Amino acid sequence: MKPEEHKYRPPRMGERLLKFIYDESLIDDILGDLDEIYQDRAEVNGATHAKMLYLKDAVLSFRNYDLRRKRKVTRNNKLPMVSNYVKTTFRTLSKNRIYSTLNIMGLALGLAACLFIVQYVDYEYSYDKFHPNHENLYRVKYMVYRGGDLDIDCAAAVPRVGPFMKEKMPEVEAFVRAFPMESVFESNNIQYREQRVQIADPSFLTMFDYPLLYGNLEEALNEPNQVVITESTAKKYYGRTDVLGETLEMVSWPRGNFKVVGVTADVPNNSHLKYNVLISYETLNNQTRNDDGQASSETAWGWYDFNTYVALRPGTDPKVFDAKFKEVLWEERGEVFEKYDFRADFPLQPITDIHLYSNLLQESEPQEQGDGDTVFFLSVIAVFILVIAWINYVNLSTAKSLERAKEVGVRKSMGAYKKQLIYQFLVESFVLNLLALVIAVVLVILLTPMFSQLADAPLSREFFLRPSFWGIVGGILVLGSALSGLYPAFILSSFRPIHVLKGKLTTNKSGIMLRRSLVVFQFAASITLIAGTIIVYQQLDHMKNLDLGFDMTDTMVIQGPASTDSTFNSTMQAFRNTLTNKPIVEKVTTSSNVPGDEIFWTRGMRKLEDTQDKNFIVYLAGVDYDYFESYDINILAGRNYDRSLSTDTGNILINYAAMKSLDIVDPEAAIGVKVNVGGDTRTIIGIVDSYTQRSLKHDVNPLVFPLIEQNSNYITVKLSSDQYQQALEEVQATFDRYFPGSPFDTFFLDEFYNRQYANEQNFSRTFTLFALFAIIVACLGLFGLTSFSTLQRTKEIGVRKVLGAGVSQIVMILSKEFIILLAIANVISWPVIYLIMDGWLNNFTSRISIGIPVLLVAALLVMLIAIVAVGYKTVTTARTNPVKALRYE
Repeated sequence: MKPEEHKYRPPRMGERLLKFIYDESLIDDILGDLDEIYQDRAEVNGATHAKMLYLKDAVLSFRNYDLRRKRKVTRNNKLPMVSNYVKTTFRTLSKNRIYSTLNIMGLALGLAACLFIVQYVDYEYSYDKFHPNHENLYRVKYMVYRGGDLDIDCAAAVPRVGPFMKEKMPEVEAFVRAFPMESVFESNNIQYREQRVQIADPSFLTMFDYPLLYGNLEEALNEPNQVVITESTAKKYYGRTDVLGETLEMVSWPRGNFKVVGVTADVPNNSHLKYNVLISYETLNNQTRNDDGQASSETAWGWYDFNTYVALRPGTDPKVFDAKFKEVLWEERGEVFEKYDFRADFPLQPITDIHLYSNLLQESEPQEQGDGDTVFFLSVIAVFILVIAWINYVNLSTAKSLERAKEVGVRKSMGAYKKQLIYQFLVESFVLNLLALVIAVVLVILLTPMFSQLADAPLSREFFLRPSFWGIVGGILVLGSALSGLYPAFILSSFRPIHVLKGKLTTNKSGIMLRRSLVVFQFAASITLIAGTIIVYQQLDHMKNLDLGFDMTDTMVIQGPASTDSTFNSTMQAFRNTLTNKPIVEKVTTSSNVPGDEIFWTRGMRKLEDTQDKNFIVYLAGVDYDYFESYDINILAGRNYDRSLSTDTGNILINYAAMKSLDIVDPEAAIGVKVNVGGDTRTIIGIVDSYTQRSLKHDVNPLVFPLIEQNSNYITVKLSSDQYQQALEEVQATFDRYFPGSPFDTFFLDEFYNRQYANEQNFSRTFTLFALFAIIVACLGLFGLTSFSTLQRTKEIGVRKVLGAGVSQIVMILSKEFIILLAIANVISWPVIYLIMDGWLNNFTSRISIGIPVLLVAALLVMLIAIVAVGYKTVTTARTNPVKALRYE
């Protein structure tokens, strides 16, 4: 049964007038006395007559207005008052240990989850901001349009554009080109494969902030055959870092001895541009110099393998710069553009946007590319969890309001002012938030290594030493104390002592609505997070199990040997024959690329009879005779390369996407068609199915597969069993026998291919973790609200039991409200889930659809969790002796 409510409501105007006349020390008593008189008058003479008299009394009270000025509040020393508030707070916490523990743990979990996300988000946004001049650093993109359509959208530009910008645009202070490659170096007769090698201009070390530990900035990388290496690389090769003047031998292209002219600190993890070795750009110029003495690595406008960066003068607007450069470029290249019916563009991209907001061809570190949407989404989750945690505090505090009402009444009767009570409850909120925050910070500091591993991000505890972290912590503490403490403080301090002491505490309808709204928010957030988690897992499972058009089971890939001299072909053939004769090996094939590998080899392609303006870009992957059979790639029409036909070196196989680009519909019709590929005439002899060369996040590109009998890039070994360790040992022993000294670097193709989904897998793990955090915190809130609800209805339950109601009926009555709130939360959350997750799924070329079953499962899970959360309290209350219930209060 609800607490007794007054039948007649005094006029609000009169109450406001009285609050204006009397100060807070008198107003409660005055309002209470006049309210009793008003009720009696209304019963006897009617409400209208009572209201008139009430207003009259209020107006006449103006004669007491002096009391407001004369009554001075005795202002005690603030420090003892605060000390008293804190002591009272700890006494209250000690008296209500279960509720205090629930409150603190709920807040601590929510705060810990928020701080973990803040740490992760801060790291993601920190990319490339360690460069002091990062606000003026830009990467030059390369975009090519043909017939109005974007044909190439690439992170790497052409070698000529950097110097051209410096010559023609006074806004450019400096430029640098970085040509990424993979090389093999030898030291002390041991060869090492270096994945991160950049051929770079000397300005690389002055434009970026990669501190030079040894060497001279003015002289480093100025001459051919010079290298600058990182500190870790120096230790790997020489066991020390002071290695200036040492010689490093490169056994792969461009071969030769290189002089170490500098040692830099290791590249920070939050750099999108990484290297272990920098090779002087003049080395590349010497390799590409023509008979006229000019190097194509300086003059080419069509060779787009060069990451190009510019430093603009401070204050330069990049959009204005782009528009101006278009005009300058047209003056230089307009004739060529018109002749071949295409247009190239070189817009600038802020260096700090590359990690999160770029997904172009030939990204510097494609495996480390972040996702700005994911980071934003996690930030929203952090706010959700924090709000849920604060809602918990509000619910649990109001759940205790009836128990604390008498305390408030007594303290007011003893002379406590409303303001003092508000301070008291705000101090309680502050202390609770502080205790929770201390626990949260300790948890985050202790668990950072585990979270770092889970999120696959190199998060460091140094983050906790930064002033910005403690600024965030202080902000959360103040904001949390205010937001979570104000509502309970005003509610609890507003109880009128006369009503409380007489047991006539009224129920505030707006407060009930607010609490119900907060619970609906908690339910809706929980349903959204659970459904999101399920959808992310379903999409990952869909990608892993989708037929990609090739077979990568039991497939080992060896990176080719570094040395490819005149005996390479015969040695490679002998190596293949030896491997193929092993029982554990089923097939062996060589290729320039493997599935999952980004192809950089491009050419223009058209039918032989077409004009040059019909050219379109195709990607070339060199293969041998066994490539398609080893990968089980379906040939739709025509045939594979045949060892018995020497003319096959002039033929090609293309994929279905390339055939469509030639405006050919029927694969059979494409057989025998002559095409021009990069200036060479070839005949199509086969159409292969458009298998997924890269991940489902990329469209299937037109591919051409020229015959290269002995590729040196990748050797694919198809195993006949899953005895991987035995296979690894046997293959390595054979490799070492035929290619002594070459580094044996191998990987299994499924792992290599699925690394493209590392971001999604990390996201799903992180998403699941924080969804779990949010649900646990929400459960604590539900428990609190259940306590509040059952406490309010104690007498009602007692009466119902006396009248014969059973436990199940009582439980149903108490649970009905939560079921209704859950239904409302579903109505709110389902459209939100669809909008958010549908946008995320659109990032994939093959995606699942969001079905009703996912939403129902999420709703049922939340209902189950809610039943568990509220079940204990409702069943306990339903089993309570009705005599005790009727004696309550």
